[in-house]
Amino acid sequence: MKTSEIIDKIAKKGKLKDKNIGTLTKWIIENQGKETISEYLSAINEDEVLKLTPKGKQRGKIFLTKLKYWDFFNGLAIKYSEKGWFKESEQIFKAILTRTPNDIDSILNYGAIMIHMTVALHSQGKGINKKQLENARILIFKAFRYDKKVHTDWRTKPAYKNLCYLRVIEAIHHYNQNELFTAFVLGWMSIEMTLYRIWFQFITTKTTTRIDELMKWNSDDIIETLFLGEVEEGYKAMKNSLDTLKGVRNKLLHGEIDKPTLGQVKLCINTALKLIPVLQSSQ
Repeated sequence: MKTSEIIDKIAKKGKLKDKNIGTLTKWIIENQGKETISEYLSAINEDEVLKLTPKGKQRGKIFLTKLKYWDFFNGLAIKYSEKGWFKESEQIFKAILTRTPNDIDSILNYGAIMIHMTVALHSQGKGINKKQLENARILIFKAFRYDKKVHTDWRTKPAYKNLCYLRVIEAIHHYNQNELFTAFVLGWMSIEMTLYRIWFQFITTKTTTRIDELMKWNSDDIIETLFLGEVEEGYKAMKNSLDTLKGVRNKLLHGEIDKPTLGQVKLCINTALKLIPVLQSSQ
């Protein structure tokens, strides 16, 4: 059955007032569960493939393929994952990418689902699956590289934000293995990446010139300037932690200490997690 026919059938059967993705996929989850996944996998195999090119400087230079109803299938896969049906979610994404392997949105969403799956299993006491993290990194980096080619504001895009979060999850993995040096480095890497994303968002609200020059500032100066600029209350509350961690980083780089303490690594991870949402609501 064609995807359009499936959607019409769902809307009619559920007496739905609209056919937006959220409404359709919610009905599927609540009324069909995951039992009808074969129907959707079949629809993916029959769906029309579209050839697209991005807007802006890469228009006509880069081409992507997408299924006509890619957003519906992505929405369903995401809903599956939210229910903890990760196997079915992966089946959907794999089927999509088999037909349209350079669909950046599906690649990014699949990577995000992999991170979500890793965190969910970890919270259940099953530990962090390093292989899953590696697969997630590969997928998200593909989307990240695309964003850098196409967008000037690539730091504000989901792929970059997901990379910041991925580094923290990797830090937690090494923390659990008592590999404190590696855990701290990964945690601080996430902090610095997020700082540059926040800095970019901050300065682009203040000026339209010298952006490239301002983005070359070091993280020490960025930390101070964002504080003085009162970027957000949540950030201001983290200033002391950022100063402490900056000091630990410097001591490690200059060989003054061999490795960070357990408490310093924990502070680094927690600060990285708290920093990620700063200015997110402005996007």
